Amino acid sequence: MERLGKVSEWNDDRGFGFIAALDGEPARVFFHVRDYRLDGRRPEVGELVKFSAQRQADGKWRAQAVRRTVPAARSAKPVAPARAAARRPGSALPGALATMAYALLIAWAIRTGRLPLEAVFVPLVLSAITFVAYALDKHAAQAGRWRTPESTLHLLELAGGWPGAWIAQQTLRHKSRKPGYRVVYWMMVVLHAAVLIAWCWTRG
Repeated sequence: MERLGKVSEWNDDRGFGFIAALDGEPARVFFHVRDYRLDGRRPEVGELVKFSAQRQADGKWRAQAVRRTVPAARSAKPVAPARAAARRPGSALPGALATMAYALLIAWAIRTGRLPLEAVFVPLVLSAITFVAYALDKHAAQAGRWRTPESTLHLLELAGGWPGAWIAQQTLRHKSRKPGYRVVYWMMVVLHAAVLIAWCWTRG
């Protein structure tokens, strides 16, 4: 039987959330992005949905055939600015400037003999690996499979793959709206740059 409810929680990175039923028990029903019948968009907290609930073997309820019925019950203003901010050119500017400065630093170090010419390939390879790791993690989140630990992603960034991580955040929209993750990401960028500058300084 089809039920009426409201999306009460949604974790976009992990691809699941909960629906608060409006017509009785169960009061809190789990649902996955694969159960959401509206291709091209993601669930939003506060939107009204219709769904059918099924009790699983462990006794918990899971929603199926979830579909949006009317515009979000709460104003979409808190969501729209966040998405707009993620798309604004200014939001990508710090990463672009950092990447350009990093490229200039490596070029200068190679030109002055502080780094070998082969060093230019290290950040390129690590960035490619980090980008793939981001892409696989996002796909796993959407499919409900095992996720790549955030510590692994941060280690790849620290090793020199942070430009690839920045590109992935901008193009894949993954890990780009988690303030805590972003803080650690920039810490990895600064630490990597500090180690590289110290190395070049001692070589000089």
